[in-house]
Amino acid sequence: MAHDEPPPGSGGSYTPDTCVQGHNVCGDFDALIPMHGAEGVHAGLIWKEGAAMPKILYWARFTDYTGIDVVDPAVIQAKIDAGALTDKKNVNDFNAALRGGDVPGGALNTFKALVYGGYNIIQGLSQSVPTRVLGELQHNRAQIFDISHPDAFKNAEKFDTVLLDDSDFALNAAAFKDAGVAAGLHYNLYCTGHAMLSDGRLVAVGGHDMNSNNGLFKVNIFDPESETWAPRAQPCTQSNWQRDPFGAQLFARDPGAKFFPGCDPRDINSTQPKDRSDMKYARWYPMAITLPGDLVLILGGTDQDGTIPPTPVAFPNTARSDAEFRASKTHATVPEIYDPKTDRTIALENARKVFPIYPHAEVVQTGPAPNDWKVCAVGAPAQPLAADDPFRAGSARSSFDGPYNGSTFCLDVQAALNDPNRDVPAQNYWTHLADITDAEDYCCPTASLTELGANGKTLSHKVVMFSSKTGAGGNLPSKAVNMIDYANAVPLWEPQGDLIQTGSFYKAVALPDGTVLVTSGKDGTRPLQNYEERNVLPVQLFDPATGRITKLAKTTVSRGLHGNALLLPDATVMIMGDDRVNLVPPGDRAYPPGDPDQGVANGQIFRPPYLFSGPEEEAVRPVIVGAPNDISYRGHFDVKVDGLASDIKSVSIIRTDFDTHSLESGEKYVKLAFSVKGKDTDGVLRIDAPEVAAQAVQGHYMLFVINQAGVPSVAKHVRLRVDNQGRSLRTALQ
Repeated sequence: MAHDEPPPGSGGSYTPDTCVQGHNVCGDFDALIPMHGAEGVHAGLIWKEGAAMPKILYWARFTDYTGIDVVDPAVIQAKIDAGALTDKKNVNDFNAALRGGDVPGGALNTFKALVYGGYNIIQGLSQSVPTRVLGELQHNRAQIFDISHPDAFKNAEKFDTVLLDDSDFALNAAAFKDAGVAAGLHYNLYCTGHAMLSDGRLVAVGGHDMNSNNGLFKVNIFDPESETWAPRAQPCTQSNWQRDPFGAQLFARDPGAKFFPGCDPRDINSTQPKDRSDMKYARWYPMAITLPGDLVLILGGTDQDGTIPPTPVAFPNTARSDAEFRASKTHATVPEIYDPKTDRTIALENARKVFPIYPHAEVVQTGPAPNDWKVCAVGAPAQPLAADDPFRAGSARSSFDGPYNGSTFCLDVQAALNDPNRDVPAQNYWTHLADITDAEDYCCPTASLTELGANGKTLSHKVVMFSSKTGAGGNLPSKAVNMIDYANAVPLWEPQGDLIQTGSFYKAVALPDGTVLVTSGKDGTRPLQNYEERNVLPVQLFDPATGRITKLAKTTVSRGLHGNALLLPDATVMIMGDDRVNLVPPGDRAYPPGDPDQGVANGQIFRPPYLFSGPEEEAVRPVIVGAPNDISYRGHFDVKVDGLASDIKSVSIIRTDFDTHSLESGEKYVKLAFSVKGKDTDGVLRIDAPEVAAQAVQGHYMLFVINQAGVPSVAKHVRLRVDNQGRSLRTALQ
């Protein structure tokens, strides 16, 4: 059975794929890959020093706990036995039961009360933890996926989420490893900002603390060498829960207890004991990006005041309202700089600006010297905060929820850092650059595409933004594609060809040949019964040279806001994630009624058209025989290929970073100039390296060569090492 046909007798609204010209035109989806422990809401490649292949680190909510800490498998089994999986409207539906008040014999409300203070929002965030594959509840909610493991991609050739069962998850279980609480993590890194350092460490800023503050002050560091998290102070909520799960001992002593002794989840000293690395401002949905010199810039994010309790505060909190708590939301307006050498953050009080959650940001070269760069970010309101606004101790009032527009502003980070008055509140060092017609509020996947010429000269530095928001208040999805070239004398956002339809939650992945894959998305403006259009199943290809969008093959799995997509070293794209409750929607081809309980975490490999030479024939790929493990700025480096050097059409390096919620800041495609060294038959390419860090920020890259037929090689892992180009920043930090 082909995966582009509905299963026999399904009755689903899924229709055969309309891209029928063959894999060399449409590409192809492989079967589903079971993903263990959690959905891939946050995901990225992690590299050990000198490793030929990366691993994937991914996680979802409650990263600091296991699934069995949040729900009781016995309760789930009882609901399944009562028929919870047979009808989405069944009163025994276990997700509905767990969402609605206390579950007899269950643990959700005890977890909510003792760990998260009983706030109503935690129910919605708990929906996808229960799973019909009960063994998955034993795992951490953060996982490492070893894609080099021989079992990694084993599957039973299933293309429908609803058909996956325990036997499928047993096939590749050996390729996964717990990487949350078992690896020393003490905080819920949900809706964090991420940046990868040049040594491969992941910096995760902020997160979700549904108690003393809605945002986290924390900066957590994951080390791929040890596969552990850097030591941070442990909250008493976690330590007590580990000692006394579900509060069994607590309630035996005191049946009316609300919290662990001396550990009120609304007390910030209980939930976020101080570390020297802490940010000055708590943040949920912040943006983080690596700067030249291996510093990290942090922008935006929100917080809510957890001293405002849920109403009423009473265990098991079956009746409550969080309206006042929600109304306390503020937006962090102060940028901060994290220095991994000192493990400290510095607030730039002198450079305040309001941004929507998860703004896209880009390091942009502004001149020929190494220190000629700024950071340009999209989505700030065109008008600054009012002069009489008290900044709410560094935050903007909740009225700044929007509407936001497409204004692009650039921050002179170095000037702000060197300002002797950087601790004095002000709105300096931001320069307005350009505008997009539509709004860019928490909506839009992006791709960063730079082309360098001989001797490292910047020919173009394009950023493409897909699916803006439009309509009254900027809250409706559009199909617009806009592109800016920061290398132009006057950079402007310019409209390109439209996506195939309006939609949200697309993901954008820059491919080795400089095109951009746009994954499937969601379109809530379509009628519910129109499954195909509502879930935007086809993937699309954007060509920046022409501005055109091409429709490719379509997937069998609907993914949305919490999905993810990563380019792998073999030039395929892994599409994964989304909340389990969204993976079997009404209209699903294998289970048309739809059922949120049928969803289980999975991923899928898409093979782009460039990997095929005919409708069914795989292309012969160029091969990198030799390349350095490390490259540096300025000068050149040599790469040897199998065959004639003249068979190579282009060379690119693609920086790897962490993705989430359609935010891809930090990933970067860089096309490099090259020449043939020696005889053509020697197969040696002399490649011009980037000149300055603003062209290609230090870090881990995948090096690809692409032949004259447009077929990419398997990537060679290279590390672009940091040099003294960030010296001025470090001087300012001292």
